[in-house]
Amino acid sequence: MNYQFSNRISKIKVNPLRANARKNMEHPDVISFAYGFPPEAAFPSHKLAEISQKLYDLDNHETFLQYGPSEGHPEFLSVLGQRLSAVVNAYDSEADELMVVSGSTQGMDLTIKAFCNEGDVVICESQTFSGAVNSIRAYGAEPLAIPMKGESIDLDLVEAALVADVEKKIKLIYLIPTFQNPLGTSMPLEDRKRVYELAKAYGVMIFEDDPYGDLLYVGEHIPKIKSFDKAGIVIYSGSFSKILAPSSRVGFLVIPKGAYEMILLGKQTSDSHTNQYWQLVAAKFMIDYDFEAHIDGLRELYKEKYLLMMDELDKISPDLMTYIKPAGGYFLCGKLSSTVDIAKFYDYLIEHQVAIIPGNVMSVAQEGFDNYFRLNFTKPTLDEIRKGINIINEALQSANLSTSVKALEKEVM
Repeated sequence: MNYQFSNRISKIKVNPLRANARKNMEHPDVISFAYGFPPEAAFPSHKLAEISQKLYDLDNHETFLQYGPSEGHPEFLSVLGQRLSAVVNAYDSEADELMVVSGSTQGMDLTIKAFCNEGDVVICESQTFSGAVNSIRAYGAEPLAIPMKGESIDLDLVEAALVADVEKKIKLIYLIPTFQNPLGTSMPLEDRKRVYELAKAYGVMIFEDDPYGDLLYVGEHIPKIKSFDKAGIVIYSGSFSKILAPSSRVGFLVIPKGAYEMILLGKQTSDSHTNQYWQLVAAKFMIDYDFEAHIDGLRELYKEKYLLMMDELDKISPDLMTYIKPAGGYFLCGKLSSTVDIAKFYDYLIEHQVAIIPGNVMSVAQEGFDNYFRLNFTKPTLDEIRKGINIINEALQSANLSTSVKALEKEVM
């Protein structure tokens, strides 16, 4: 059969992360710093089992086995709204509506569906989450990659793009301002305020993607962009994948009231509603247990690994690589020196079964960031971090061009 695929699906680029993830799962000896997975110790399995049993002990199983509201289960929305208002400061019940989505990726997909026509433009960081970039392309819109400047997207270039957009094609600014993926950076408060004012001045929406925001290890939380949204231009996205269980596929959007109905309509044409069972499990977990203590436990678990990985990386010569020190999240980003043979570096890692994510994979153009790589510190064990970073150091030594040149000079002499 000669399949005739749509232009829309043909614009989506194959994500090598998924194929590589399957390969790594088939080889348990691989030390993987590649994927944003939580470790088994992060799952409150016994508590989730207790909640599940209590749900099945109820007389009325329709509360979680039946079809449900597209916007989300009322009990989950209630407890979620309380936390987002009191703890996260990203929800105002008078100005916003909550919607449960099937993972934060669906939240981005629905937002693009609602706001972008074919040929429209979405501003985003040049290195960013590949799932968001594919959502943009899937609807015929174009991602406009803006380089980073320090801890932020270059706001001078953002402003220049908005000024030059005489046809008003730019509809959205997509940002991961807190513990950015893949860089681990966090946008300073003054830059958050500036990007908000730019978006407001030019009539552009902001999608604030915040899957890692609870996982702070050093310093203090920076207020969300959504926290000072008085104009109704910020859609805030969060997820329970990183703080409860990825398989739940429970994400959520905080949407300005004026935009809510159209995004809800898009949700209804996608999957009717998100998994009712997991919504109730998450709700009961937040009600019956100390959810903030659970988050504190995750921070403690991950901080030990985070500090160890940085300690091990600090043993590597800065002449070979440097790295960005995040304040939280799941990832940190390394940058190879120009003296490192990149192909030889990756060949050594493959041979010694260490997996990392090359920088090009996590970029809009999938090129131009050959000397960057992303490391995850949440999934590997402490011993795997020690061993794996040591192998990375060996790979750098092996691929060091300056060492090879010096050795060649000695041979000639």
